[in-house]
Amino acid sequence: MMKVVLAFAFASSGVSLAPSSVQTSKTVDRRAAVGAGVASAFAGVSAALAAEGESPKFSFFGIGGNADTFSEGAAYGIDANRPSYSPYSPYPPKGESSVYKKGSKEEVAFKKNVFSESAKRVAKVDKYIEAKKWEEVRAELDRQTYEMRGAMNYLASGKPEAEKAKKKFYAELESVNLASKKKDPKAAAKEYGDMMAALDAFTKLI
Repeated sequence: MMKVVLAFAFASSGVSLAPSSVQTSKTVDRRAAVGAGVASAFAGVSAALAAEGESPKFSFFGIGGNADTFSEGAAYGIDANRPSYSPYSPYPPKGESSVYKKGSKEEVAFKKNVFSESAKRVAKVDKYIEAKKWEEVRAELDRQTYEMRGAMNYLASGKPEAEKAKKKFYAELESVNLASKKKDPKAAAKEYGDMMAALDAFTKLI
């Protein structure tokens, strides 16, 4: 906008931009006219943005502000055509129109894939137990069980038998970890067998 104002001011004043070795009084008068034109143009812009003598308006948690301004209306949902999740959110509450739907076929399939991959990794620690690679046993169990527990908790939700089976598996898994920490091959092998039996029981319930 500034470029437009300057161009208009220069055009209306008829000032020549060509260099001149002699500065006449007429040239000085024209420059003064240009300056006055630019100043008046900016004064008009300022008047459009704020009324003279008015102080800035702002709100506290949407109270006392100016809802006619874009920032206030958008920030607190005043100009929204539907209820919002909270005064600070542009999104509506969960409902039929929500993009995310818990328990959808896609989500269940994703959780089952996470569980399946985790089960494969947990199952292979018997090789580490046989080789007495105790740190590898514990590292594999610790590395994968966070995602595995999340998937199992999701898949067991609302299923009492599966809830019981997952807790049994968690206990057996911790026993394998403890036996490995003690570097006890016999105990670790036994606990591994119990852990895999508990895992198999859970798998049949989901």
